[in-house]
Amino acid sequence: MSEAEDFTGRKRLARNVVWSWAGHLVFVVSGFVMPRMIDEYIGQEQLGIWDFCWSLVSYLNLASLGVGSSVNRYVAKYRAAGETDALCRAISSVVVIQLIIGMVVIVATAGMVLVLPEFFADRLGDYLVDTQVAIAFLGLSLAVQMGLDAFRGVISGCHRWDLHNGVQAASYAVTIVGMLAALMHGGNIVSLAIVYFAGTVLGETARVILAFRVCPELRIRRAYASWTYGRQMMIFGGKVLLLGVPPLIVFQTVNVQIAAALGPAALAIFSRPVGLVRHSETLLAKFSYMLAPMAGSLQGANQQAEQRELLLYGARWSVALALPAALVLAVLGDPLIALWMGPSYVHAGLMPLLSLGMFLSIGHASMVQVLVGMNLHGRVGVVNAAWVFLALVVGVLVLNHVGWSLLGAGALMVCAIAPSYGILLPTYVCRRLHVSFREYMRKVFLLPSACGTVFVSILLGARMLLRNQPIGAVLTGVSVGGLVLGGLYWRLLLTGEQRAHVVSRLHRLSPLRAA
Repeated sequence: MSEAEDFTGRKRLARNVVWSWAGHLVFVVSGFVMPRMIDEYIGQEQLGIWDFCWSLVSYLNLASLGVGSSVNRYVAKYRAAGETDALCRAISSVVVIQLIIGMVVIVATAGMVLVLPEFFADRLGDYLVDTQVAIAFLGLSLAVQMGLDAFRGVISGCHRWDLHNGVQAASYAVTIVGMLAALMHGGNIVSLAIVYFAGTVLGETARVILAFRVCPELRIRRAYASWTYGRQMMIFGGKVLLLGVPPLIVFQTVNVQIAAALGPAALAIFSRPVGLVRHSETLLAKFSYMLAPMAGSLQGANQQAEQRELLLYGARWSVALALPAALVLAVLGDPLIALWMGPSYVHAGLMPLLSLGMFLSIGHASMVQVLVGMNLHGRVGVVNAAWVFLALVVGVLVLNHVGWSLLGAGALMVCAIAPSYGILLPTYVCRRLHVSFREYMRKVFLLPSACGTVFVSILLGARMLLRNQPIGAVLTGVSVGGLVLGGLYWRLLLTGEQRAHVVSRLHRLSPLRAA
């Protein structure tokens, strides 16, 4: 079967992962550059206000109803089954729903801007009007993104993650250049928000054009839209929302509470280690998101044994990728933040708490996506959301009583998210696919944990030997540990066939062969 006929996307998995990570490098670099530049040009307080604006706007993701997230699964499933008519009707229905949602987001943004002075006028002070304008443009950006979200799902549902991430990286790179130019010419958070809005419009327009290129059978017509397909997609998306939104609510609620109780400057400090953890989470997501349409394709072809293998394969590599990231941040996170933002942004104990506490939930991201791809995420999603919201409410009440601190806020995040996403959901997935606990631990955790023990020993050695040289500690620990860990993964995690395939690819791309 040719690569063009591989509707499951398995042949493109490795290539898609590489393209996804390469594209995400733009976001990683900008994630380091922008906060430092904002701090340098307009100060720590406005950096905290910028984080605060994003925290408020992120609540509007609730309006999505999860509909856009259902697209790639159904695109993959209908294309694998050759059901072109169902594909066009489903996507047309989602486009209509998403445009309505985009208008709802605009209205909600206006309401948020109007009520902001009632709750945060004292904390924001002279920056109140600027904050309102910034929220307005960020909300408009989210409305554009939601209104056109179906086309994002079409591209990824066709397993063209290279194009999906290429457009995202290119548009964001242009946006970052514009934001840096605005700062250097005396701009503030309002200027940043306006540039971000323009970049969003540019990126989403390019994505619409590409969606029709990669899926030539796609037709969007108002006459194709139907309540039957729309309802199906909304039900599926609602179940996805139950899995994806609770962590977002936890992160943003904690951020807003910190801004209200401790001020924007404290939020700027808290957001930096959280941002590092979220970057590692996103890198894993770039891998795990591809598994949902793959699982949907396998389900459409009724390949149950392959679904089980996909689960174990994806889970092992998720853990293998999440573990070193968590260990690097736990051991070398504080020196990294000191180099990045300065010593005033280091809060002792916060980085290890967040990185190790969130490891299980981040490492199990692939299992969640397999669950979504199989459309088995409804009932367990309700239980999961109930736990997260209960833990959040109890945690907020306790911290309101004893007093908010950055360590307390970090502990609240971990306690609300880690048990459900790190234990509950994986247990449910294994039970549904008839994977025993012993088999799961052996195939998923055994080898990555053994390799991780060697890796963390090298990191700790670098931290102790170079305790007064943070640059040397970070570079030595990551480079030496990375080389050793890469060698261990090469020999222990990759099969002989996979190693031969990688060598063949590298040989084909080598300059000597090209010459």
